Amino acid sequence: MKKPKIFLVCTGLGIVQRGFESYMADLSNQLQNQNNKFDITLYTGGDYEDGLTISKQLFCVSRNNHFWNSLLGKVNTAEFELISFFSSLLLEVITKKPKAIYLGEYKLYCYLFKIRKFLKLDYSLVLYTGGQVSPGLFDTRKDFIHHVTDIYYDDLVSAGFPKERQFVLPHFISLKKEINSIDNKLIRSKAKDKKIIISVGVIDSTIKRMDQFVKVLSDEADNYFPIILGEFTDETDKIIEDLNTYFGKDNYFVGKVSKEALYAYLKQADLFMMLSPKESFGLASLEALSVGLPVICCEFHESRFVLKNNAFLIDCNDIYHIRATLSRALHNSTTDLDKLHRIKFVKENYSWESLSTKYINMFNCFVQNNLN
Repeated sequence: MKKPKIFLVCTGLGIVQRGFESYMADLSNQLQNQNNKFDITLYTGGDYEDGLTISKQLFCVSRNNHFWNSLLGKVNTAEFELISFFSSLLLEVITKKPKAIYLGEYKLYCYLFKIRKFLKLDYSLVLYTGGQVSPGLFDTRKDFIHHVTDIYYDDLVSAGFPKERQFVLPHFISLKKEINSIDNKLIRSKAKDKKIIISVGVIDSTIKRMDQFVKVLSDEADNYFPIILGEFTDETDKIIEDLNTYFGKDNYFVGKVSKEALYAYLKQADLFMMLSPKESFGLASLEALSVGLPVICCEFHESRFVLKNNAFLIDCNDIYHIRATLSRALHNSTTDLDKLHRIKFVKENYSWESLSTKYINMFNCFVQNNLN
């Protein structure tokens, strides 16, 4: 009997490096290599190859294409990327006839929903959501929702979305070993006796609030060594300028690194701080906890749901509260017992080993719907 085909779709994989893209790569890897129930193919918009995962890059105009950005602007180029990717994906859907398509981009979900009806195709759509979107288009006989937090679950049940077609199942994280990195080894020697405070995410001033991160640390610039890892934006240069002003040229690190290198940087840090006022899940905070780091992040529904009492939750607009919490966290939560508790929390609640059975059962529901 042929295994049911499932498409995992992530336009940004190979183009940008963010939490969702990393999650989709890890999910594909686990489903492909640790069970024999499904025929999984990962479709990407960029060049992605890890040597372990069966993936296929589809043609699309990248959001990073300088020519199209200069011609259309970044917003329109990003839309062009999605439309061109959809056109390539549609050919795969028609020829390979998947039982289910799992994705997190709602516009792409809408395109696939409408073309399914127009061409009378037969596949289930599975919308991954961390609360950033709830579906307006939904076929109660075919489609599913994968919530990684419970923020919209009750509202959707009240709106008539069937409970049996919704799953509240958190992200898992892959506990990866650190790799050797010359630059990475230099960080601790550069920091000397300063506390290394790290943040991970898009390096901007509007979404991840890396400007606030710099401002919080600036009052004790002689005592802190900031590290910011993530995708560069138009706002990154100003953040680097502020770092130079407050800390001096060689007293911080800003860059984009691989997932394996990220864990090495985390292991050298003293504390992780994320000042984004809202997260759909907070994967970076869990990754920091997984190596034992104390974590400071803003308080909102998802951070309470995911991190429970294993992080310092703050008002992201109260800089004095943040500074006081930072000082308290560095002095009161750095024992070996604290570190082991944080590592154990992640391993028992968010590792693939702890969640794999639930993930396999969920994906089995997606394809059984179409096999009956």
